[in-house]
Amino acid sequence: MNKLTLTALLAATLSATALAQQPRHVFTVVRPTQWGAQNFNPFAPGDQHLLPTNSAIYESLFYVNTLNGKVTPVLGTKYVWSKDNRTLTVTTRPGVKWHDGQTFSARDAAFTFNYLKQNPALDTSAIWKNGLSGARATNDTTLVLTFTRANTTIFPYVAGQMIVPEHIWSKISAPLTEANARPVGTGPFTFDTYSQQALRVLKNPTYWMKGQPYIDAVVWVSTNSNDAALLKLLKGEADYGYVGQADPVNGYQKKGPNNQFWWPVTGDNYLYFNTAKAPFNDPAFRRALAQAVNTANVAQKAYAGVAKPAHSSGVIPGQQAQWLPAGTPTLKYSVSAADAALTRAGYRKNAQGARLGKDGTPLPPFKILVGAGWTDFITMAQVISEDLKKVGVTTQIDQQAWSSYAGGLQTGTYDLGISWGWGGGPTPYYLFNQSFAPEYSAPVGKTAASNLSRYTNPAVTAALETFQATSDPATQKKAMATVVKALMTDLPWLPLTDRSEFSNYNTSRFTGFPTAQNPYNAGTADDTPGARLMYLNVKPK
Repeated sequence: MNKLTLTALLAATLSATALAQQPRHVFTVVRPTQWGAQNFNPFAPGDQHLLPTNSAIYESLFYVNTLNGKVTPVLGTKYVWSKDNRTLTVTTRPGVKWHDGQTFSARDAAFTFNYLKQNPALDTSAIWKNGLSGARATNDTTLVLTFTRANTTIFPYVAGQMIVPEHIWSKISAPLTEANARPVGTGPFTFDTYSQQALRVLKNPTYWMKGQPYIDAVVWVSTNSNDAALLKLLKGEADYGYVGQADPVNGYQKKGPNNQFWWPVTGDNYLYFNTAKAPFNDPAFRRALAQAVNTANVAQKAYAGVAKPAHSSGVIPGQQAQWLPAGTPTLKYSVSAADAALTRAGYRKNAQGARLGKDGTPLPPFKILVGAGWTDFITMAQVISEDLKKVGVTTQIDQQAWSSYAGGLQTGTYDLGISWGWGGGPTPYYLFNQSFAPEYSAPVGKTAASNLSRYTNPAVTAALETFQATSDPATQKKAMATVVKALMTDLPWLPLTDRSEFSNYNTSRFTGFPTAQNPYNAGTADDTPGARLMYLNVKPK
């Protein structure tokens, strides 16, 4: 964005003196949305606080990269679990100042976690409900967290909790509704100006990371659509935008030498089988149907080759090297093999080629639940319908508005459904636990939190519990191998396509963006904790 345009956008909120002192290296983020009131409350939901809150102003103890599990120190420099995995000791960073000049210490971190206990509505990650029993600072650089039971998988939630200054928040009695209009954090930027069109933060001159950030300011500019945001990137009026596109190669990258995008895979889309309903309660039936679906064609038709077919384990590419057991086969698409498997499992065909149930009566048409108007999911359902027709199974596409779509998946009233994984994190544990642990399921008609297939398996449950209770990598790998083997045998869902983040760059003015070769963050949006690493690493050319 040129200086004149930026000045015009900020003129409503900047004084004449401030306008005369424009920062030199301004990193511009385009946002295809409008934002609300001046709220920088780090405890407020993401759609209520403004964009820099948890990406530029406040900081957590660590950043855990959901692509590969890598832990980057922030306000914490190291951590260690006790032998019984019930005590987590974090060493906090010395020499850190709050934006108002006061000194940060482990006591601020202990205060923050105890503040969540005192105000349960703030504990959106349920840290205290999941075993945290105490938080104390034994000195200025040591935070000790104790737990009622071993639960090492809680670490990303502890690591990602934004830390607030005790000397300010101890005086706030209604933290959930606090607007916190003049925020005081430890982050690399401080709040400067705000309007409905543009929002600016300035480099923190006393930031603890010497020499960084390399830029003087970050400005967010709002647009009314994805197309308008993309146009600003194409014109070089913005440096970064989190914008989904149907064809980022031809629609963006090939339109200019500085147009780059990095869309790392952070999840998958799945065909869910309702295992609480016959014949989907039969693993042999599910396996045969899964083998009949050409996921490569599903991905090509739905995303024009931008998204790839998912690995049939459900483990995303960045985690496969560490967590996928060596030699794990992928499910092979074969109409003939699927046809034979159905017959072998007791689902014969009649003379007209229609598939019969085990009782000899024709199977009814099954509905594939998708969101109304969601063209990618509708396309997937169309391809799946054609594939299943080849093995004598008929389906109908059932488009539903969000409330009835999500409601159908969660109450178990659907036959087949297409959705993303309702869980995820830095290891496959988080996806599999939320998708298949019994506590996330419910009887049909009741709302399941995230076990949409209503599949449970004692071996999977035990392996997930083992993984959760240990900090030993070898034990965790063995447990994960058990889970993967069971899921690929029972196939409560069929992984269809990869799901990606949507980071787009214009590199005409800056370098140092995260890439596949240097994935220092997970490619997440401009208002997430991972974006802080981008704001720290981009450099003026």
